[in-house]
Amino acid sequence: MKEFGVLVPIVTPCFKNGEINYRGLEYVYDDMINAGCNGMFVAGSTGRGPWFCLDERKKICRTIAAKRTEGVKLFAGCMGTGLKEMLENARAMADSGADIAVVTAPFYFKYNPKEIEYIFLRFAEECPLPVLIYDIPDFTGTKLDTAMVFRLANHGNVTGFKDSSSDLNRFKELTAILEPIDDFYLLQGKEHLLAETIIAGASGLVVSFLHIDPLPFVRLYRAASSGRVILAMKIQMEITRFYQIVMECFEKRPGMSTLFYLLNYSLKKRGICENSLMAYEDDFPDWLEVKAEEAMRICQSISAIKE
Repeated sequence: MKEFGVLVPIVTPCFKNGEINYRGLEYVYDDMINAGCNGMFVAGSTGRGPWFCLDERKKICRTIAAKRTEGVKLFAGCMGTGLKEMLENARAMADSGADIAVVTAPFYFKYNPKEIEYIFLRFAEECPLPVLIYDIPDFTGTKLDTAMVFRLANHGNVTGFKDSSSDLNRFKELTAILEPIDDFYLLQGKEHLLAETIIAGASGLVVSFLHIDPLPFVRLYRAASSGRVILAMKIQMEITRFYQIVMECFEKRPGMSTLFYLLNYSLKKRGICENSLMAYEDDFPDWLEVKAEEAMRICQSISAIKE
């Protein structure tokens, strides 16, 4: 497999009326790149891709494409409810400067595994960009099996796989069977599994909590990928602590706006982005601020960890 590093599923800063703050998007980009991240993923879940119309997503992609520095890969969400929409999105993102198209299984209708594989293969055949398959069962309602992922990985236009299933055993199986494919990215999408999977051979990571503070994640990746296992596991223990804090928040207040609030609070507190919340996202209890502060303190403490 091919080494990647840290991929940012970048938030989409906006004003309360829902208009996108493109200057704010550039500020978040600078923060992540200055911390040592290696790529940007626009119009994904963390970036509210499904919320914005295609023209807005194209402009988001163009903004990052124009801003990015040499060597920074640009991934773009091309998810849709069916193959035609997915391909329309991919062509638009290709025209807007993206390097790689990211797709999940189509949503709304429920598809069986054979149907999903057919759709992915058709998409890969017709997509103008290399394709990264994104498995996020919480959103799609289905989990891709190992054999299907292996078959897809052997398609000439499928360049990677992002796993947000939380299935550690499945990920280790994928690491073993995909390792011989030289030009392929296998990315971990769950914060509590980062060190173990990168040590096992994962290409990199892509997680929402980078926005709370990217430095701990960059440090973890560099430690794990260079064989400094003790340091990587020490950092992972602390990242898992604040991952658990966020999971407790979801238990008390289900819904994506809980995550958006935590990321928004952290970005604002760090002076990176004034707002990424919508007008309807204003019913946040005081305890969420307490939890956000606790998560930020844990991130800050990671800089003091020594091998």
